[in-house]
Amino acid sequence: MNVKYSSHLFSMVLALLVLLGLSQHAAASQYRISGPYSKHNLSLYLIHGADQVKDQTYLTLGDAMKEKKVKVHETSNVNQLSIENTSKTEHIYIQAGDIVKGGKQDRVFSTDMVLEPGSGKVNIASFCVEQGRWNKRGAESSKVFNSSSKNLSSKELRLAARLKKNQSEVWSEVEKAQRKLSKKIGQDIKAKASASSLQLALENKKLAGEISDYKKKYIPLLKDKKSVIGYAFSINGKLNTADIYANESLFRKLWPKIVDSAATESLAEYDKGLKYNTPKPAAIQEWMSEAKKGKQSTQDLKPGLKQDTVENESDVRFDTYSGSGDNKKLYRQNFIKK
Repeated sequence: MNVKYSSHLFSMVLALLVLLGLSQHAAASQYRISGPYSKHNLSLYLIHGADQVKDQTYLTLGDAMKEKKVKVHETSNVNQLSIENTSKTEHIYIQAGDIVKGGKQDRVFSTDMVLEPGSGKVNIASFCVEQGRWNKRGAESSKVFNSSSKNLSSKELRLAARLKKNQSEVWSEVEKAQRKLSKKIGQDIKAKASASSLQLALENKKLAGEISDYKKKYIPLLKDKKSVIGYAFSINGKLNTADIYANESLFRKLWPKIVDSAATESLAEYDKGLKYNTPKPAAIQEWMSEAKKGKQSTQDLKPGLKQDTVENESDVRFDTYSGSGDNKKLYRQNFIKK
């Protein structure tokens, strides 16, 4: 090969690699990270940036269920439910990890979903977070679900449901979460009405009291903050989970549920004698950049709504979006440390 041509080709390849590296860095550096805001073994960081979906508001699943603007239907299929937006004006955002209570068994959604007004019934993937029961519980309906107040409470549960998509692992991680939390609060959190239900366990009054200090610190945190569209957190000095949302309005609505879940996981992993270094904000930027590299796959969640999964040895990232190019709307970017 001609030496001059070879040198030119090498320079082009080098420039391309540099450009790719810069683009990865630029994607992460468009955000500003504040924090850490720490309590016990939990450190929270806020991600500041511009709204990605402008001039659009969303109801969260929990609020939509309270306002009776959404119906989640039992299908008698453990791994699939149907959901419909009955509102004529509101858009509804459902997040992977949202637990729905009732039906024949409590379930958790394993994908995000965005429902337009009057959506009609839409299928959505789910996993059971309760074993054994396959009929109505108390006064609850076995045909529909009645509330969504909790989210999955551990990284292992999130990975089992969203990445591994394995029902046996979900059940196993539910049992581990119950056992860890029971040990930490000195009381069995399994409910008499259904000992295997993660939802009922997370409703335990003593557990709620144990995480109340976290919530008192973190829920008001957003009051004086501007342009906050996401968060990240670490537990015991290890990066755990991060999310970037469509816009600040949606993030603020989700914040109490986010804090509840992170605080519960933090309590389960708390060790007063453990020594560790709290990650700096720059570590969050680096994490988001690295999580953009890996094997990618795309899944259609419903017509017009997709999920990209990017996985490497240490990280997994899920992007939920519609459209493409200049018309692309990114609703959520979810990062999880494996």
